[in-house]
Amino acid sequence: MPPINYTVEVDFAPIYECVNSFNAFLRKQSHAVMDSGKLWVREVQQHLSPAQLQKMREAMDATDESNLYPYIWNCPGDRSVTSFLDWLDALSSGELYEIAARYNLSVPPNLPELRDLASEALRVWNTHYFSGINQAIIEGLEREAEYRREMLNKDNSMEVYEQATQGMRLYPTDLLKQVVIIPQYHTRPLVTSAIYDEVIFTSYSCDVLPPGEGRPPAELLRLTHALSDETRLCILRLLTGKQLTFTEIVREVGLSKSTIHYHLITLRAAGLVIVHYNNKTTDYSLRLEALDDLPRQIGDYMKS
Repeated sequence: MPPINYTVEVDFAPIYECVNSFNAFLRKQSHAVMDSGKLWVREVQQHLSPAQLQKMREAMDATDESNLYPYIWNCPGDRSVTSFLDWLDALSSGELYEIAARYNLSVPPNLPELRDLASEALRVWNTHYFSGINQAIIEGLEREAEYRREMLNKDNSMEVYEQATQGMRLYPTDLLKQVVIIPQYHTRPLVTSAIYDEVIFTSYSCDVLPPGEGRPPAELLRLTHALSDETRLCILRLLTGKQLTFTEIVREVGLSKSTIHYHLITLRAAGLVIVHYNNKTTDYSLRLEALDDLPRQIGDYMKS
């Protein structure tokens, strides 16, 4: 592997989680694989009027909320939801375009109007949902971010990134200079990335709330669930000692792309596969660390 030529930094602010929760709520394709799932979506819907839901969906359709990450990263001072949105609203057209240009964003001519649409939708979301969430979530994410910062040094960037994301491995490119990792709660167990030429923002899953009394931790549940399916076990066997592309896995297993995609999400959530991301190509291999850790996790739960 070539030497790492990018830096890894950890960031967190409440506005990141606000945006993540907004995306989690509106992206229907993710509901079936999120820990919170459709029940959480239905519960939140009860607090929003049909007109508010429509406005939020229009904002999601018109904008890519992940494109707010460069703005959040560049926002000075307090980055609470209200403070960030006030700062964003106050940016001139020139300032909006200047930040977009730094990241080589695809910039529409109506960027100020899209900014206004996104800001309005996030304010509605904050008022009717996000401002009322359990503050232990925000406090836990802040602690997680600090924990990862303390782990980081100039020699272990890839290891910290892979551990935080439960198996994602970023290979250096000529352009990539910086990777920002952000702990998130609402889209657990998914890991999502906003990828630009020189910077990648990765939001990784974090179980910041403890399980109920006598209940197994989420990490153990994901691992045992992933190992309980014949097809997923076959995929893990295929990935032992080698890297395969998604297309190769589909061909070897002989099931539809959508079915294999679902199984890979489940295996990734359990930390059982390494996702090798190399200049927009992706391969998969077995991640032995998760299997090796299973006896410890079961033992700790039984003794708790």
